[in-house]
Amino acid sequence: MVNKFSSLSLQGKSIGKLTFAGRNLVGANADVTVAMLNVNNTLNTENVTPQAGFDFSIAFGTPLKLIDAKITAGTARSNQRSGARVATKTGTLLPMSDAKTDSLPEEEYDAVFVSGKDKTPHGRVRSPDAFDSHDLVLFRVTPNYKTDNRGEVARDDYDEPIISNYQFNFIQQSKSGDVGNDDNIVRILVDPAESERLQAGLKPGDKLVPQGLKFAFAGNDATDWTVYADTLVALDEKATEKPASNQNKATTNQADKAKG
Repeated sequence: MVNKFSSLSLQGKSIGKLTFAGRNLVGANADVTVAMLNVNNTLNTENVTPQAGFDFSIAFGTPLKLIDAKITAGTARSNQRSGARVATKTGTLLPMSDAKTDSLPEEEYDAVFVSGKDKTPHGRVRSPDAFDSHDLVLFRVTPNYKTDNRGEVARDDYDEPIISNYQFNFIQQSKSGDVGNDDNIVRILVDPAESERLQAGLKPGDKLVPQGLKFAFAGNDATDWTVYADTLVALDEKATEKPASNQNKATTNQADKAKG
């Protein structure tokens, strides 16, 4: 399976303002107790599996903060037969007055967690939990084609297939000796125009560093995560400080939209 990452650290405060909405039961057997949280004073909710001993009797609307959170693959009652998985959030829920903060420094949350289709930002995550961005060796690039409502390849006015994006497939160099394990494959999607610009001089074995990483949870038979990047930079070029700074700013701005 490609992009099989066990979990990603999630920065709770980047999700937005969280208030307690109630208690819910989830999981394949409805035996996992989670806290339902309203986000940014809207009707949007997040389910979080809290720490042991969390007080579910607190009043509706109580402001809470989420620290040391993670996103993992979980199973829901509706999808257990098909084998599909859902994104599950765990962490420590505390009163806003509590002085505790995330164990990880803020700058380590260097990527964005997004919804699948429209890539709406839902918080910041830590990309090294998935892979080392300086450890990727390219071996294949292939297009993904847009499909219509019948599942057939969509075509433009010239009857050419419409490309949604390109998938850049990498081997993690530090794990390349583990030949029997395809879980070491990392697949990163890049928009068509940027992909076509990048591909001009690429060859197998090139070492590329993704910039502007975004993660969406897929949870199907092929992959648990979809990974997007704004662009890819050759490792030996070592992106200058200015582009890196601009990229971090762009990533921050995307995640800040989740706060409302």
